[in-house]
Amino acid sequence: PFRHGAMEGLREILEGFESGDTVRGAAIIGDDGLVIHASLFPGADSEAVAALAITTMRHAEQFGGAGKCGPLRTAVFDFGDGPAILSALTASATLVVLARPDRDLGPLLYELRTRRAALAGLV
Repeated sequence: PFRHGAMEGLREILEGFESGDTVRGAAIIGDDGLVIHASLFPGADSEAVAALAITTMRHAEQFGGAGKCGPLRTAVFDFGDGPAILSALTASATLVVLARPDRDLGPLLYELRTRRAALAGLV
């Protein structure tokens, strides 16, 4: 269902994130919990990351709904070996970014927000 050119654009953007000092890996996952494209670091279980990220997004959306916070756009989880960022691209696609520990996430979060439309257009 994905155009070859779209997947190449996705790969280029994800690899652009990986080349930075902040990102360890990234993936785009479907609302069914399956990987659309993954560019994670060696040893990361992309299928488990995808399935658990979707479950986490669904729970976070419920949490936001209960608090009348509006639609979920981005969630950041601060783990000991580096933050995980979940960003809703479309109703059916989520971007997962695994960052390095002890880095300033501000520029990365800004980049994710400003590139959201470009990423969503490729999915």
